[in-house]
Amino acid sequence: MVAAAALAGGSVPRSDGFRRFVLATTALVFVLIAARAMTRPDLTQLGRHLDTVDQHSEFRAVYLGLWLATAVMLVIAAQRIRDPLPGDLGALLILGQVFGRLVSLVVDGLPGRATWSIFALELLGGVVILVVRPETRTDTHTS
Repeated sequence: MVAAAALAGGSVPRSDGFRRFVLATTALVFVLIAARAMTRPDLTQLGRHLDTVDQHSEFRAVYLGLWLATAVMLVIAAQRIRDPLPGDLGALLILGQVFGRLVSLVVDGLPGRATWSIFALELLGGVVILVVRPETRTDTHTS
């Protein structure tokens, strides 16, 4: 998207403060969801039932392990705000969830209202992180 805006002659929004706010807020959301999953998994399952040890393990691997790791990556990105790579990788993880939901839409059909809300927040957060760039790049990577 950033590359598309640059090629189209559009300006890319640059703001360390806003990008840091979005990264930190998104990290907090992932921590809160992980905490809710740990303390009240019944409230985060969207109608799923966890009946076996294997199902609980898989649920905690994603809702606790992966999402806390995503939150840590986003916090690191917020601290290293002038290096776009950590934030972009965090956005990639978030947009990976969006991709998975799109595949499910095609393969499994229309989800419920709660899932659409989650989809919209994931899409918005991931895209905003990618679109709003740091004010000055400090990395030496070339593309």
